[in-house]
Amino acid sequence: MEFRDATVDDLPVIAAIFLRCWTISYANVLSESARESFTPESAEQLWRTSIETPGDKQTLLLLDDEKIVGVFRIGSDKDDVSRGHLFSLYVDPESAGRGFGKKGLHEAMDRIAGRGFTQMTLWVFADNEIANSLYLKNGFTPTGKSRTTPEWAALEIELIASLNV
Repeated sequence: MEFRDATVDDLPVIAAIFLRCWTISYANVLSESARESFTPESAEQLWRTSIETPGDKQTLLLLDDEKIVGVFRIGSDKDDVSRGHLFSLYVDPESAGRGFGKKGLHEAMDRIAGRGFTQMTLWVFADNEIANSLYLKNGFTPTGKSRTTPEWAALEIELIASLNV
């Protein structure tokens, strides 16, 4: 297993993983219309922006035997730049249950700590039981903040963890 920076050439695979997560993994989290709101083209464009104009963010891939099985994006928390933030963590549903989410999360936490941050935040859908379990088992706790993004119409909660720097 290895990690590497994503490139524009990886966009078709990244978009495919993202779409499978939205349509399969979020079946009990988001409405059908929300899950169908992305097309392969719009998913590629979303990730293209992240890769081509990253700012202080970094998009990383998780590979298993040279096959991309996950993607995540890290950077500083836009609400508090003294904290790091996990913007996304997607593991291909075809590779689920093999520890890739945990390994990706730990890599994200290590990289954020490596940038000198002592805390890391993230937003997760409140009804995403698998993701919530992963985060809570790995030191994250709710901050008490929540939001509902209109286009997803699903409650999200903010979590935070202290990092070993």
